[in-house]
Amino acid sequence: MTGAGSLPSACYATLVQCLQSLSEGCPDNESTNLALHRLRNLILVLQSQNPTPVPPSANQLPLTDALTLTGTSQGLLATLRGPGAGGAVNAEMDQALSETLATLSQKIGATLRAQQADRIRGLYVIVDPQVTGGRDPMEIARAAVRGGARMLQLRDKLRDKGEILKLAEPLQQLCQDNDVMLIVNDHVDLAAAIGSAGVHVGQTDLPVEQARQVLGPAQVLGRSNREIQQLIESQEMGADHVAFGAIYQTTTKSGTRAPQGVEPLRRAREVTKVPLVAIGGINAENVAPVVEAGADAICVTAAVASAPEPEAAAIQLVEAIRSAGGKV
Repeated sequence: MTGAGSLPSACYATLVQCLQSLSEGCPDNESTNLALHRLRNLILVLQSQNPTPVPPSANQLPLTDALTLTGTSQGLLATLRGPGAGGAVNAEMDQALSETLATLSQKIGATLRAQQADRIRGLYVIVDPQVTGGRDPMEIARAAVRGGARMLQLRDKLRDKGEILKLAEPLQQLCQDNDVMLIVNDHVDLAAAIGSAGVHVGQTDLPVEQARQVLGPAQVLGRSNREIQQLIESQEMGADHVAFGAIYQTTTKSGTRAPQGVEPLRRAREVTKVPLVAIGGINAENVAPVVEAGADAICVTAAVASAPEPEAAAIQLVEAIRSAGGKV
């Protein structure tokens, strides 16, 4: 390792402090204990090779802070891997730490995503610039949030990503300010860029495994399904929530199959262990059977976005979901 005061020395000392804080402060549960046990052993080896002052014991960290420390440690390790680092961390230790931190990041992320399951409920409104009756999509989004929507989805199949980004960023801010989840349809890179709550993919979009490589560890992933077998496969792939439909006849998507009706939704509920989103032709008049069949969230487009008074339409839907026994 190079002399004191150099960038590698500073990075190394900070890395050890981050690892120590992470190993002591990260919640130790069934999901993380093996990775944490390995990390503690690696720290002992690291300290024996290049001793540094040991920081004070850390209090237990929130999982979000533990995930941040994991990412910081990965970045510092990458810096020490670069030219001019002077072998501060040897190749064997580098590989062991990289693997352990990657596993820990994955486990913490999975736990954080599972904790978000309860947020996938109530009214879920798709904001599509093509389905606003010529109105500003942000106007529709703000009305939906005021009306009680718990989730928004940005769906834009026609415009270039640079144009979509101009809408995605204020939508993300709106959702952050109101404790609403923003899900980006299809564009995994945009979801990662703006730090949205997650992304939604279809059967022919980017596969779940590859989408995970682009998303942050804590970002949720939903997947569309038309058949029971697809629901099972989506869960096996690791989808955090699944959409099923179309339940009723819909006019907002062309080329869709005949509506499923409520009975297949009941069967979908029986095989689904993650939050279940019902979609397709749902409105305040027909939502009750959908809620009673077991849907956790009710996803609509035209019922709010095309309504003369979007806020009033959202309020009516939320009340109908509540009256049917759904979580809002």
